[in-house]
Amino acid sequence: MTSLLTNNAAMTALTTLKSINTQLDMTSNRVSTGQRVSSAADNAAYWSIATTVRTDNASLSAVKDSLGLGSSAVDTTYNGLNSIITDLQNMRAKLQTALQPGVDRAKVQTEITAIQSKMKATADSSVSSGQNWLSVDSSASNTAYQATQSVIAGFSRATNGTISYSKINVEVSNIKLYDVNAASASVPATEAQVAGSTSLTGTSAFTAGTADFSAASGKQVNFTINLNGSKTQNIKLDATTLGAAVKDLAKVTTDEVLSAINNQIAASTGANSVKGLVAASLDTQGRIVLKTTTAAAASTINVDVVAATGTNTLVDIGFGTTAGTAVVAGKGTDAGTSNAKGILDTVDGTTSQSINSINISALSGTTGDATLATLISQVDKAISSVTNAGTKLGANKTQIDGQKTFVDTLMKANDRTIGILVDADVEEESTKLKALQTQQQLAVQALSIANGASANVLSLFR
Repeated sequence: MTSLLTNNAAMTALTTLKSINTQLDMTSNRVSTGQRVSSAADNAAYWSIATTVRTDNASLSAVKDSLGLGSSAVDTTYNGLNSIITDLQNMRAKLQTALQPGVDRAKVQTEITAIQSKMKATADSSVSSGQNWLSVDSSASNTAYQATQSVIAGFSRATNGTISYSKINVEVSNIKLYDVNAASASVPATEAQVAGSTSLTGTSAFTAGTADFSAASGKQVNFTINLNGSKTQNIKLDATTLGAAVKDLAKVTTDEVLSAINNQIAASTGANSVKGLVAASLDTQGRIVLKTTTAAAASTINVDVVAATGTNTLVDIGFGTTAGTAVVAGKGTDAGTSNAKGILDTVDGTTSQSINSINISALSGTTGDATLATLISQVDKAISSVTNAGTKLGANKTQIDGQKTFVDTLMKANDRTIGILVDADVEEESTKLKALQTQQQLAVQALSIANGASANVLSLFR
């Protein structure tokens, strides 16, 4: 009986020691890693969420780098434009000087030529990360040229896991100063389109990112798409029309609104059907855009707001809520050609000279004075054009800097989220670790005592 008791005591001590060792291993891991959830085995749900957020943060970090490169390119280009504006002002002053009687225009031209060379050198050297937006080559053979440069500005993951990126576009074709391409540039045809007045999530229909179209809300969107003055399609969004198309009528998402509009367009029939001719989407500002699917000058598209039916109340999704209001869109355009040259190397139709090729050395007499006056006017227009280019870049710069701040804030918020889910309280775990180490020592001693008692009992039978 005594032997049985001592064996039970030994087993109890061993079980206790194993339990303490398990807890000790877990606590030691938390102290060493600083995480209470370091693997899926610790907490599968938290580990999965934290892993996804870490992945998103890695993508946001890449977006932040992209914004940094974009900001550098914009800064470099802006500095080049700013320098060239000063040069153009100097050139204008030289031309005014040349208007004075007795001035040697050949010598003034020497100064103008130096200014022209300086402006070209400034544009050629305005390079950031291998990109030059002031001195370009838009010829068809140069596949690296892009009329619109896009800076990745944002990353988002939809509830269904779909990943999308937002962009900030810089229209290089509108700010370039020099272009190697001497040929006319092809201008593609454009679609007719109409856009809402504000982002969809900023309209009265949406609150907290979703819209309530439940029967109790009484909300309705009702408008007619008018294509080319002959084809029409009524779009009505309410509890009845959305009932089978959305997951939750009280929380309709922007994607579900777009799908509902496109589904109603696709369901239209008859000679006046707009099926396959119009599509709804969101633009970079989050506004609803109704656009023709083909590009041509003959295309026009309008939105006519229609009064609500029954006891429903009209809500705005960007086209207003006043029945009878017609939101007129821009017309489409046919493909064509335009001068491919930049602001400073485009030949003026009046003077037959570009800013880059102005030469006054041979001008004389009354005719020469008249030509000089025209050239001064041409330089004034160039200063205005370059200033406008700088304004556009300034807007791009503000947008990029604002997005950089937002992305940085978002990354920090994600880090806090990860910390809440998986980080351990190191102070608490360290205290617990010391306690468990003490318990381990006591358990070892207890097991030793229990084993010693068994040996003493057995010795009685020798």
